[in-house]
Amino acid sequence: MIASIRNALLSASRPKSGSDSDGQLPLSRGDFLRMAAAGAVAVGVSGKALAATKTGAIPPVTDIDVLYDAWQERCNNGDLEGLLDLYMEDVTYINPNGVLMTGRDKVREDLGGLLAIKPTIVLGNRKHYVYRDVALTTNHWRLNFTNPDGALQEMTGGGVEVMAKDPRDGGWRYIIDDASRSAY
Repeated sequence: MIASIRNALLSASRPKSGSDSDGQLPLSRGDFLRMAAAGAVAVGVSGKALAATKTGAIPPVTDIDVLYDAWQERCNNGDLEGLLDLYMEDVTYINPNGVLMTGRDKVREDLGGLLAIKPTIVLGNRKHYVYRDVALTTNHWRLNFTNPDGALQEMTGGGVEVMAKDPRDGGWRYIIDDASRSAY
C-alpha cells in the first residue's frame, strides 16, 4: 500500500513537457486521480465513509439552470451521496483515463477518490442545450486541492455530459458523463 502511494506521487511529480510560469510542473488529471485513489486507500476511506449524513431523501434538481450549482456545492461539501444522486443508476461514465464504466457504483469509486483529497471546484462557462427531457451540457472547471506535502495545486479542464429528466421525480440526472473529454 505504501509503495502504491509512493508510485502515484512519483508518477505525479515526474517532469512533463512544459512547466508553468512559476516553475511548478503541471499535474495531469489522470495523475491527480491516481494520487487521490492511493491516498484514499492509505487512510482506509471508502466512498460511503465520505458521504454526508442525510436524514431524508435528497431533493431532485428539477431546474437544469441550477444543475451545475448543485454538482459544485455537493463536491465542495464532500457530499458523495448528493453527487451520486445526480447520476442515473445505469449511467455510462468514462473516467479521466478513458476507462468506460457503467453504473453508479463505478461512479462512487471514482468520485470517492476525488473527495478524499477535499478539493474545491468552480464550474464555469456552463451551457446546456435541451431537447424535451434530454440535454447536452458542457462546462469548464477549475479544481484546487492541497498536495500531501502541503503545496496548493490547481487543475483545469472541461466536461461534456448528457442529462435526462428522471420520470420518477422530475430531477435532471447524468445518463452519460465523459470525464475524459474537454469542452474546449
